Amino acid sequence: MSFAALAERLTRRAATLAKAQGETRLRARQRDGGQWRRAGLLWPLFAGGTD
Repeated sequence: MSFAALAERLTRRAATLAKAQGETRLRARQRDGGQWRRAGLLWPLFAGGTD
């Protein structure tokens, strides 16, 4: 695996984690209990596919 491919993969993973954390904070502020039923928010690295 080249360095560029590794960097791209890590960048995508970081973006996925940041998005999930942002949604979790937003839903916690809104007191929406639905985040616990969304696997992508609880386990963003495992629910997103083959990243």
